[in-house]
Amino acid sequence: MAKFEICKIETKAGKEIIFRPIISNDAENLLSFRRQIASETTNTMQYVGQDYPAVEETAKRLSTQLEDKTTLNVGAFSGDTLVAYLNFRLPWADHPRVPHLAQFGMMVLKDFWGQGIGKNILKIQEVHAQSIGVSRIEAMVRVSNERGLSLYERNGYKVEGTRKKAAFINNEFVDEYFIAKILDDPFRNWSPPTIETSRLTLRPILLTDAEAIFEYAKNPNVSQYTLWEPHISVSDSIDYIKDYVFNYYEQGVPEPFGITLKDEPSKLIGTVGCFWVSKKAKCMEIAYAISEDYWGKGLVAEASSAVIDYCFNEFKLKRIQARCKSVNKPSARVMEKIGMTYEGTLKSAVFHREKYWDMHYYGKIMP
Repeated sequence: MAKFEICKIETKAGKEIIFRPIISNDAENLLSFRRQIASETTNTMQYVGQDYPAVEETAKRLSTQLEDKTTLNVGAFSGDTLVAYLNFRLPWADHPRVPHLAQFGMMVLKDFWGQGIGKNILKIQEVHAQSIGVSRIEAMVRVSNERGLSLYERNGYKVEGTRKKAAFINNEFVDEYFIAKILDDPFRNWSPPTIETSRLTLRPILLTDAEAIFEYAKNPNVSQYTLWEPHISVSDSIDYIKDYVFNYYEQGVPEPFGITLKDEPSKLIGTVGCFWVSKKAKCMEIAYAISEDYWGKGLVAEASSAVIDYCFNEFKLKRIQARCKSVNKPSARVMEKIGMTYEGTLKSAVFHREKYWDMHYYGKIMP
């Protein structure tokens, strides 16, 4: 089993956590940990009434793994108690086509959720993976495990698909997400930065924002003049994040940021972002949407101004443009408010919802 440098942190609750390899002497501790996990959550493969191996057998397995320099067993200890565990392994290390691929599973006791432990274990795993030439790490996460999914997304893991009926728990089938992180892909782990304005926090969108997006995207008033249709279910919002948002992030494009209020950064109330019109011409287009509950408060203009400043500086742009249906006067006012200049109207430029629409175009040029 691979070893790593022992380290420690202090949690938000003031408890000292030590991260170290799990060895054969930890066998009884590990078994107690697994039993407790089974009683606390259904998000792992542990379950109440499970027939666990004897302490001696577990110790022997851990001892055998010590000889394998690719396998990694990370333990997070509070005093002598194991409170979190990660197992990293190369399932097909001897196969010539997939020696770069690793899998992992991680569990954290409920009392230690949200204390930064998972983030630190994932960092230890990544350092080890890179040291042995692994470039892809993958795992399965229950769809219901929103906290775990949010942790993985914040640390660069992307949802690649869904396994339907992956488990049968409490007399019903549950789905799992297939997640992965590519360690040598410069864009795979990219996401927009967090930007703060006087009233807002603009941040990367996570899959766990699907419910919040659905709350405003299902409103036909919000999509009245957009080129996208109202979301019919949360599944539409999930697909939007996976197929649209994450696709742009993987290209290193800030489309979109999530708009949140500064005092409630976990609740997404809208989106704003820029995508390429022409890299050669150094031109991007800005687009935005926000919940009807927040119309008329100047929040879209505030968010858009911040994103325009970021994109001009980050991507060395010459031009940012925007467009709206000619009947969408509120959106036109936003464009004017953020310093964009009306450049003209293209007649019948878009065919949408069985009719042609005239489109107003606005632009802002970097001198």
